[in-house]
Amino acid sequence: MSGGRSGPARIAVDLLWLVPGDVGGSEEYAVRTLLAYASHGPSDLRPVVHLTGAAAEAHPELGRVLDVETCPVDNRHRGRRLLAESTWLASRTRQLDAVHHMGGRIPARTGAPVAVTVHDLQPLDHPEHFSVAKRAYLGRALPRSIRRADVVVAVSDGVAHQIMDRFAIPAERVPVVSSGVVPAVGLPVPSDPPTILYPAVTHPHKRHILLVEAFHLLAGRHPTVRLVLTGGQGRAEGDVGKAIDGGPHADRIDRTGRIPADLLASHLSGASVVAFPSSYEGFGIPVVEAMAAGVPVLVSGGTPAADLVGGGSVVSAVAGPDRWANELERLLVDDRHRRLLVEAGRQGATAHTWEASADALERAWRLLLATGPVAARRGSEA
Repeated sequence: MSGGRSGPARIAVDLLWLVPGDVGGSEEYAVRTLLAYASHGPSDLRPVVHLTGAAAEAHPELGRVLDVETCPVDNRHRGRRLLAESTWLASRTRQLDAVHHMGGRIPARTGAPVAVTVHDLQPLDHPEHFSVAKRAYLGRALPRSIRRADVVVAVSDGVAHQIMDRFAIPAERVPVVSSGVVPAVGLPVPSDPPTILYPAVTHPHKRHILLVEAFHLLAGRHPTVRLVLTGGQGRAEGDVGKAIDGGPHADRIDRTGRIPADLLASHLSGASVVAFPSSYEGFGIPVVEAMAAGVPVLVSGGTPAADLVGGGSVVSAVAGPDRWANELERLLVDDRHRRLLVEAGRQGATAHTWEASADALERAWRLLLATGPVAARRGSEA
């Protein structure tokens, strides 16, 4: 243990990158996975979570079950956050046993073994989805962080294979820690009128416009169907608004903005279908949540989200609004097809429990502790 200290190994967890409401699924993944570890993880590994005051205020549940240190920095300003990571965070993690950066970037190293969580490789595969400044930053920082890490944590098997293939990193250094879900009890009661739900920030790759155009077509054939869009505003916000207002059925499209988890769960339990046309995902938490809740899902092909669901729930990656409208309509009117997808989804979701997530995080941390000087120091103390 550090400095001859006895007791549990302490893992510094870097969440300074977490801007509440701005990082989408990455925020939910990080917070829920840490809470799962607090509930199910062993006592000999002790995470110490480092985050900003704003993030601590947005997620007080973390401080109730984990050790938390808050940094007085406005992390909406990238320069200030990077400085805080290289100074404030470095000074507080120097005496800990290992450091886990859960946001895809490693700042200055302190000598302890380091892990980084990679949610996807979108900045490298689709740089056009980012602003010029963010594209330049992530295009350098992400590959450098992956190469510098002792352990690279992937959020899905698909992302793990991309990392191994692209950076020639051996499989034993790329553990997978996927998100979990809470299994629903009983079957959901779909709302009347029928409702299509899409929970996502309006980033370009989420393809809200495709879904909105499909909905306008579908709504012309089904006079009561509604579309509910939840999630914060991204770079495609303006174009999404134009697509909604420019169609004939804007009055049947509801926008909630970012909402608390309990309210989102309420929307999910009453949805007839969850549509997920995103063209690029590391995992797809809403997809698994819908599967577990017994709500049929329709996703775009060629993504890890498509790997989670059965073939009947996948629409071709190149399909246009007409095809999406037809597939959504089938789920609304074909009861047998709907039941088959619901049964397959609930079965598939059983592999994604929070206990499994906590176990996977524990294995990743033990692997991390077995690397570098900490492993040698522990051996000398035994």
